[in-house]
Amino acid sequence: MGRIRRLFADGRLIGAGLYSDAIVVDLGPVYRITFAGKAADDPASGAVIGYEDHNGRFAPDALERQVADVFRQLERLMEDVAREIGTPVTVADLTAALVFLREDYPRAFARFDDAYAAEFEKRGVADYPIRTTVMRTTLPQPAALVEIQFEAMVEK
Repeated sequence: MGRIRRLFADGRLIGAGLYSDAIVVDLGPVYRITFAGKAADDPASGAVIGYEDHNGRFAPDALERQVADVFRQLERLMEDVAREIGTPVTVADLTAALVFLREDYPRAFARFDDAYAAEFEKRGVADYPIRTTVMRTTLPQPAALVEIQFEAMVEK
């Protein structure tokens, strides 16, 4: 009990900084899993999804596309964790989310909230994790509009 496993994903989309992609803590009957913050990045080009590098502007649906990509990345990482611990991990297992949202993006909070809810709805999840949202003017990935860190609890 209390054993900690650190996971490092192959093909990390944003490789900025030194960190574990996920931490799994064995708490006896359950695992507590913390997933590192994720921002949207296209692995083929290295560009941030929805950011138009040629003109320095965001596509009209950039925030929604970035939220969707964060959830896709999370699910890929959940698959890695599930292989490591031998039990499925899904969006339904999420217990907490820490959101960093760009405050300088017009009407960001309401749009983010709608996009966030849509990602749970797509997966048939009606029970949301607790969430803290922090509005910031900058994020570690300068063209990112959102970064989300998640935590989950999974029964053995």
